[in-house]
Amino acid sequence: MTSSPNKNQLSVSNISKSHFRLVVMGAAQVGKTAIISQFLYDQFVTEYKATIEELHRGEYDMNGVHLTLDILDTAGSHSFPAMRKLAIDTGDAFVLVYSVDDEASFQEISNLRQQILDERPDNDVPIVIVANKTDIGESRRAILPETAESLVCLDWGNGYVEASAKDNVNIVGIFKEILKQSKVRYELSPAVRRRRESMPSSTDNKKKGKLAKRRTQSVNT
Repeated sequence: MTSSPNKNQLSVSNISKSHFRLVVMGAAQVGKTAIISQFLYDQFVTEYKATIEELHRGEYDMNGVHLTLDILDTAGSHSFPAMRKLAIDTGDAFVLVYSVDDEASFQEISNLRQQILDERPDNDVPIVIVANKTDIGESRRAILPETAESLVCLDWGNGYVEASAKDNVNIVGIFKEILKQSKVRYELSPAVRRRRESMPSSTDNKKKGKLAKRRTQSVNT
């Protein structure tokens, strides 16, 4: 079935890796699932439901070159250390999400970043820090954007993106930044049309149907 294009469409070219795994991590209720939902399924998840772990998959084709993009949505708690370690060991790149109105969630992504570096000391692992929920307004922010950006970009040497999953602001910018850091060349292509096929959720079969869908895109140039 073919559906209409949307502004979060992504096409990929000059791919050096055919299977790419992106791991999304952060504290509970910072909007990890909402970001993935906006990017892949064009919808904002209003009802909070704790995620244990769920795999989403996007398929991209350009001029006969194929990329499988796996996006792993991880638990926002410390209850599953073995799963967290496995996610870090198998991820190609990491998106660490915090909520701009929650200083503790920023500390959590600092801890997660250090854990990634400890687990992967021999690799230059691409990491992007995402400041989510910017729609709440400047007065409610616990961390000033210039403070966070300076720490992330200058001190840590990682990418930094401000976004709002609720308002669908800069969601595609997150994935552009992580693919750029990962040396996967991309193009935004609003004219692309996609076919969606059902795909079972990896660990949570109770998710709504639309959040267990697989996205396939074909790009002809």
